[in-house]
Amino acid sequence: MFLKKYLLVLFVCFVSIFNGQTNIRAMFYNTLNYNSDAQSQNRTPYLRTILEEVAPDLFMVCELKNEIASNYLFENAVLLANNNFNNAEFKNSESPATGLLQMVYYNSEKLELVYNEVIPTDIRDINHYTFNIKSDQEEVPTKIEVFVTHLKASRGASNMQKRLASIDIFTRELDRLPENSHVLFAGDFNFYTSNEPGFQKIIDENNSIPIIDPIDRLCPTFPDDGINYFNEDNYDAMYFWNNSSFSDVHSQSTRNSEVNGDGAGGGMDDRFDFIMMSKNFTTSNKLIYIEGSYKTIGNNTNCYNSYVSNSNCFGTYTQELRNALYYFSDHLPISIDLEFKNNSLSLNTEDQFTILNSNVVHESLTIQIKNPVHQVLVYNQLGQIVLDLKHVNSEILKIDITHFKKGVYYVKIDKFKVQKIIKI
Repeated sequence: MFLKKYLLVLFVCFVSIFNGQTNIRAMFYNTLNYNSDAQSQNRTPYLRTILEEVAPDLFMVCELKNEIASNYLFENAVLLANNNFNNAEFKNSESPATGLLQMVYYNSEKLELVYNEVIPTDIRDINHYTFNIKSDQEEVPTKIEVFVTHLKASRGASNMQKRLASIDIFTRELDRLPENSHVLFAGDFNFYTSNEPGFQKIIDENNSIPIIDPIDRLCPTFPDDGINYFNEDNYDAMYFWNNSSFSDVHSQSTRNSEVNGDGAGGGMDDRFDFIMMSKNFTTSNKLIYIEGSYKTIGNNTNCYNSYVSNSNCFGTYTQELRNALYYFSDHLPISIDLEFKNNSLSLNTEDQFTILNSNVVHESLTIQIKNPVHQVLVYNQLGQIVLDLKHVNSEILKIDITHFKKGVYYVKIDKFKVQKIIKI
């Protein structure tokens, strides 16, 4: 019994060391009226600084003016920060607000874009992108459904209703997806409180795919006292994000006044920017949200009602980065980290051996080996060695497995990639 437990622990350690995984950092950023003019181009080096610091794999943006602007941003910031990036096909607006558009750029070593559509609303588009996570271990790729938008700004009942109407369209899109889909929903949402009907619609547990705030930083619920706290005459900051208790998640405004005649002032006092996600990121054993990875980039938690580059707002994020954030946009980026477990147990990604025909086997397992190897091991799911062959010089190795019990096994040859087989 002790030996079995020891072997099981040993195998768990073996898997944890060799289990292949891919970390994916997603980042959303409002690029502040990014245009094809000199003013936008002159601030582009600041974006490069930000991207080099954060190093996202999925870069989602809003407030692009046109395709020329998108291409300039891509070529002069995104690619210079990481030359493995691709950009999605640019889509013109199908909604009334045609001058503030969304876009994604992505690390082509980790992600493959397979779907790109515009979902029109009465205000601004919602852009939907489907990515496959690249893996040589999966016949059916794991997907991430990415939605990016920019909801209607400003206070007032009419604007709240417009935000809600856009969210209604988003949640209907969820109905079209498989119920186990992994979904990211990012954007400048312009919610002043999580009590807004639009925000409550996003996190409604009855949605076909439940969506959550990864950090669960919601405002206190309005009391049931008959008072309309959305009415400015009854405003109480306690029930809104605009108070110091949320200073660590405020993403707007990075400034106390306009810069070059553009952007909002007022200092850091609103949580407008979000990356939200489907709840299954917290329950999946395949694609996982890394707890604690949600960041409001540049927010050192001590800049309430001030500007992000204020030297008194020192902390984890450097002065250089905060200067770049100040000059590039009046919003801060949001980032999260995801972990994809691709079921490959590997030290070396080069295929030094190949399982021929299929990894689903019945009587015999046939392996093609590129070079002579010192040892071939087969483990069962308990981590017990069920086969140990040494000094194999044959290019084609055929192993009789008729005596194996039905189940999953792992083939390990020297220090090369471990591969899974299924005995039926």
